Amino acid sequence: MFKYSMINPVDAGTVRRCDCWGEGHFGAPRGCRTHRGVDIVARADAPVFSPMHALVVRVAEPYDDDAVLSGVLLQGIDAHAGLEAKLFYVLPDLALMGQCVRAGAVIGRVQSLQARYPGITDHVHLEVRAQAVPIDPVPLIADLS
Repeated sequence: MFKYSMINPVDAGTVRRCDCWGEGHFGAPRGCRTHRGVDIVARADAPVFSPMHALVVRVAEPYDDDAVLSGVLLQGIDAHAGLEAKLFYVLPDLALMGQCVRAGAVIGRVQSLQARYPGITDHVHLEVRAQAVPIDPVPLIADLS
């Protein structure tokens, strides 16, 4: 078992039961592919916290097909632990690129998803990889387990 702990990236968030790790179908029409992360319910414009100490290595639109509405990918790496975290649907502080952030630091705000997915619950999508292998982040975050 991988021993590491992370901070919940949104205050008092809960895992969306329809979009848990490994589920094939989603609350939005996105096809039938494996979900390699979890969606944590949050209100639009709420602060988003860094789930771990990390170097921010990428701040970009995650989907080439819809750069305007798809939100922003914030990717950070903790080289000591061999972990990589990606947060989607965040309006980030763009000055973070190339910066080291501490776990719990505010790194952006939750993006409203209503333009891309009308009726969907606003949330932050969190993916974690350990040595490049996708893992379920829920056991790493105490208040999500």
